[in-house]
Amino acid sequence: MKAWFTLATVGIVALFLIAISFLMFDFETVRGNEIGVMETWSGGVEDEALAPKTYILFPGFMKKIYTYDVSSQIFVMNDLDNTAEFGEGRRRDSYRVQSKEGQDMTISMNVRWRIDPAKVVHLHKTVREAIVEKVVRPELMRAVKDEATTRTAIEAYSGSGLVDLQKSIIERLSAADSNMRLQGIIVESFVIEKISLDPEYIGEIKARQVATQKQLRMVEEEKAAMAEAQKVKAEAQAQYEKALVEARRDKEVGILEYEKKAEQEVLAAEASAKQVELAAEADKKKVVLAAEAEKESGELKADAILALGMAEAEATKLNLQAYAVEGADAFVKIEISKQIAEAFKNIDGYLPQDMKVNLLSESFMKSVQQVMSPKQ
Repeated sequence: MKAWFTLATVGIVALFLIAISFLMFDFETVRGNEIGVMETWSGGVEDEALAPKTYILFPGFMKKIYTYDVSSQIFVMNDLDNTAEFGEGRRRDSYRVQSKEGQDMTISMNVRWRIDPAKVVHLHKTVREAIVEKVVRPELMRAVKDEATTRTAIEAYSGSGLVDLQKSIIERLSAADSNMRLQGIIVESFVIEKISLDPEYIGEIKARQVATQKQLRMVEEEKAAMAEAQKVKAEAQAQYEKALVEARRDKEVGILEYEKKAEQEVLAAEASAKQVELAAEADKKKVVLAAEAEKESGELKADAILALGMAEAEATKLNLQAYAVEGADAFVKIEISKQIAEAFKNIDGYLPQDMKVNLLSESFMKSVQQVMSPKQ
């Protein structure tokens, strides 16, 4: 009995200690796509966020970790039944606003968002729960309403107007000073799925679009016709310009060829005249040279004759002076007589009847005497 009591006491103590350990120690895990915020009895909310890992809390009953999913999430506002399959949102939740001219526009849209890790503590303190309903939804509706009501329904309904509306809303939601960003929500993207209008108004829009399309088509056809006319005109002008250029070219070529031919003829004439001039000049020079040569030859001959004559005269003088010595007269007379005898040989038949040889000799001797003894 005593042993049983002892075992029971030990068991109670062990259970007490185990219970105490569960109260003193606690294990909390912050997963990879989450970020944690610590709250304690003594310090309240800690300023530093907790990174993903497992934390041991001691004493466990005095501390608690709140986790927030920081991965991308989708909030949907439309009337589709399968909204919950790919995003968070209400059923039949498309947003109805009025356009600038008062037409109802039912907008189906979705936004991709995530919590800013740097502001998770502030978000925990100010919002903590139902972040989509308290922050994302109202801020999205405010931005869409502010931007859509500044446009007409036909502007926002489709085309570039729809793209411009979507762009202005995403810029408003993701701005650094927007309410979303200040409260710790980062908007990654925004998409308008469609805009529904009143069927009657859509009919008017379609009729207007058809009329506009017809008008545009007529304008385009007119432009095409004008373009074709301009093309034909341009082609005709080009052909005219081409013919004009070719005519000018042919004319200029003809002029150039004529000028070239004339220039060649002028050059040929000048060359021929130059050749005649050169030939005449050459003949002139030949005549001049011949005349000068003949003149120089004559002068040389004259000089030679003069020199020869002077030499002969000097020789004759010297001979005559040689005969001027004593006894020379007799010698001269003897020589003259010999010459006379030689000269008169065989001339008897040629003398006049009244002329004798002695008379001729006598006259000749007188002449020799005259020569040899000239009067002073």
